[in-house]
Amino acid sequence: MDRSLPPTQGRALHRPTTLSFLLCGILFCLLVAVPAPAADNLQPLEMTIPYGQLTRPRAQQLALDASPGVAQMLARIDAARAVVEQARSTMLPVVSAYASQRWQDVSMQPDWAPLMRYEDSLKSFSSGIQVNWLLFDGFSRRASILASEAGVKAAMELTNEARRLLAEAVASAYYQAQLAAEGMLIARQNRLFNAQLESDAEIRWQAGVIAEAEKLNFSVKALQAENDYLEAQQNFSIVCTVLAELLARPEAELSADLYPVASPPEQDPTALPATADEANYALQHRPDLQAMETKHIALLLQKQALKGGYFPKIFLSGAYEYDRLDDLAITDQQERSSYLGFNLTWDLYKGGERSAKIREIDAQLQQLDKEMEQKRLAIQSTLKQARIRAEAARAIYLRQSHTLKLVQRIRDQIEKAYRAGAATLTRLNEAQTDLVKVSGAVAASRISYLQQLESLRAASGRILEDIPLPPISMKEPGFAF
Repeated sequence: MDRSLPPTQGRALHRPTTLSFLLCGILFCLLVAVPAPAADNLQPLEMTIPYGQLTRPRAQQLALDASPGVAQMLARIDAARAVVEQARSTMLPVVSAYASQRWQDVSMQPDWAPLMRYEDSLKSFSSGIQVNWLLFDGFSRRASILASEAGVKAAMELTNEARRLLAEAVASAYYQAQLAAEGMLIARQNRLFNAQLESDAEIRWQAGVIAEAEKLNFSVKALQAENDYLEAQQNFSIVCTVLAELLARPEAELSADLYPVASPPEQDPTALPATADEANYALQHRPDLQAMETKHIALLLQKQALKGGYFPKIFLSGAYEYDRLDDLAITDQQERSSYLGFNLTWDLYKGGERSAKIREIDAQLQQLDKEMEQKRLAIQSTLKQARIRAEAARAIYLRQSHTLKLVQRIRDQIEKAYRAGAATLTRLNEAQTDLVKVSGAVAASRISYLQQLESLRAASGRILEDIPLPPISMKEPGFAF
């Protein structure tokens, strides 16, 4: 019996096989046509660390010298000093000169001669010099001078307050830039470590000791390190833009020499100052509180000046006058006169204006007293919070530093074990990841500790000890009634 299949059935069995070959060929062509992974086309990343020569005190000084805000406050000091000069000018006499020329038509009918009328045209000229000197005004003048000088001191304290806030902002941006640079440095070290292991793994893979996946794992870690570097580089560029703005640099851009210096690898945290000492210093030296206290003194002096309005004013007056009449009838006439004497004016009633102004200042004094009380509470609270953060940052930094030493020893031992074949790649990756995380945490805690110390100094006002405002001399008020 012939069991062979009909020709048509035999061809039917071969069709699926031919179709399979065709599909495989198309799939192979598609796979060949797919471009290589982007990672194969990546160029090596140049991982430089942008350290410069700028220190924190230098950055603060540059910002204070170039800041438009500080310059604006200094201009206010000049304006307040001009007010003092205006108040002092009342201690000196006022000298006035005058002159006039008139053309007159005169028509007169004397009572003693009702039928007579006199008409004439003449020219008159008058001139003279007059001196008025305020000798006494109830001591209002002296109080006004002292009040204006208190205004100068208040403007100086407000300028110091602007400097204090600017110095704190510069320190914050400076340490943030240092932290970003530390992140770039840690990423580069991680990249170098994984690149070295990648090279060793390439040799082992070529020798058939390890699988390809184990070798590629180091490549992945190296790329992740490059991504960390790029992210830290972005943060560094943004913070440097903020720092350039604070330094008033053109186009908000820092030159390479104005990049922050490298942060010291290790710091020995010193004991923090006593809270009571810092609180006492802050209440005596914080510029914003000092400005309020000076304003309080100025208001008291203004009140005293208003009370002087209840007293009379005494002037010393003198003048020399010259008058000339031309074409007066058939003659010309000239007159010269001078006088010297005292004048007294006394405003007995002004409709309650003086008492209303005094009540207004009393209300302002009460309001300012409450503001000062609130400011003292805010200073103490801010100082306490800053100290708590500084203490926590100090404790964290000490423990992170100790942790880094332990993790470094663990990673080194596991690396030796891995090269000897006694440890797995997974364990080495875990140890390296822990080292990178702890290194970043140490850098962050160290810089955070320095930043919190600067914030504590700013809260107490000690930040201005290194960058004081140049003293502005003022004249003594002298003798004034």
